[in-house]
Amino acid sequence: MRKTLLLCICVAAAGYFGWVQFRAYQQRQHAEELAEIDRERRVALLAADGCQAPLDLLFSMTDRLLKAGGMQVPVDIGRDIDLCLARSIMSASGRAEMERTKLIRLFPIND
Repeated sequence: MRKTLLLCICVAAAGYFGWVQFRAYQQRQHAEELAEIDRERRVALLAADGCQAPLDLLFSMTDRLLKAGGMQVPVDIGRDIDLCLARSIMSASGRAEMERTKLIRLFPIND
């Protein structure tokens, strides 16, 4: 009787653990899908103007960013510029200006 009860408890615990892991997996998959949808939406918005909006914000902070120990690039701006560089949707003039001001070194480039 005890062995049967213990077996039932173990099976129930294993089933519950498996269900929890499956739900966590589904939530991660859903979050990744939403992130990909958001990324593609941002690409479409950034491509419309050649990434000029985040570049203008970045250029307005040039002096503070290039000082030794200065502030860091804000996360949203950095994420958008990384995306522009990775997808090659940045305008040639914007990229040239980043290279001229040495701001390009703040971003990893995947050539």
